[in-house]
Amino acid sequence: MEYKGIYIGSNIDLFNKLTKENNLISFILTSQTMDVVEKADEIDLVIYEESDKINDLLIIQNLKESLTKNKVVIFVISNSANVIDYINSGVHDVFDINVNSQNITTRFEFVKNHIDTLEGKKTDILHTFKLPIWKRTFDILFSGTVLLVLLPFFIIIAILIRLESKGKVYYASPRVGTGYQIFGFLKFRSMYTDSDKKVDSMMKNNQYTNTATDSREFDDLHDSGPVLIDDDGFVREGKIKHQKALKRENAFFKVANDPRITKVGRLLRNTSIDELPQFINVLKGDMSIVGNRPLPLYEAELITTDQWAKRFLAPSGITGLWQVTKRGGANVMSADERKQLDIEYAENFSFWYDIKILLKTIPAMLQHENV
Repeated sequence: MEYKGIYIGSNIDLFNKLTKENNLISFILTSQTMDVVEKADEIDLVIYEESDKINDLLIIQNLKESLTKNKVVIFVISNSANVIDYINSGVHDVFDINVNSQNITTRFEFVKNHIDTLEGKKTDILHTFKLPIWKRTFDILFSGTVLLVLLPFFIIIAILIRLESKGKVYYASPRVGTGYQIFGFLKFRSMYTDSDKKVDSMMKNNQYTNTATDSREFDDLHDSGPVLIDDDGFVREGKIKHQKALKRENAFFKVANDPRITKVGRLLRNTSIDELPQFINVLKGDMSIVGNRPLPLYEAELITTDQWAKRFLAPSGITGLWQVTKRGGANVMSADERKQLDIEYAENFSFWYDIKILLKTIPAMLQHENV
């Protein structure tokens, strides 16, 4: 593709050099900036030669304003120390009078291909989520009613938790919700204190681990790639890549017969009673009644990718689509299935869809799942 450029100046030698040595851009020579404005829709590059007799910076500023909508690249030829001033006025680059024409061509191609980014224009649409009024109204009425009715029940649960183990009766876990907002996710404490410290040592029992992948032999993979240095000494790059891939694949953490859970806690979990304090989160506006489950920080980090980020553009909820789709028995859900259902909800949620999920939630809560 051939581009068109205008050279504003009087240096015939430089103009001839640019014309003869450049097969990408065909130049027109002029001394009038108005010629550039008149041809703004036809040109791709303007090279302005500095002059000592006139206010070059003012001319450049006016020229930049005239060409802003046309995405024309502007270069300046200068031997002065005004480089920063020119850049601040909107020029894309400044070259010496003895510049190699190939350098101008190379720089022009780069700027032309990235002009929106270089000028601070966002070409991608930033999608944000705003909770609909109907959903927020429903959340306040529903959660407020539930909290009033269950207040005596909350007191009994608190007493049972404290009788079995020391510590607070509730647990506020940092979770990532709608739009990657972090909040304190409330639950009745169902584990012994300091249980979070045991997560790393228990990852091998993760229910979401892809055992088919883990059981393979990766000796040839581990022996490939350059040698790197980590905390344990020397290691092949292939092994590091494999370990990172497994962490991404097994983003969700869940262990069957978790020994960290107390006896009261196991009862609370199997009946989902431990989730009831989240109605306080709903009343505060951190969550909604129905939505995608807010994630622990380490899980959210692992699925912060273009493929899965859309699941965060939906309300965070106490119950949701994946909770009522598969639960208990042999219906163990894979991490990919769970993430796909989260995205499906983000794309299709509505008032009647929420009601449908709510009606399915009660029987799902009663299904036994020892996790």
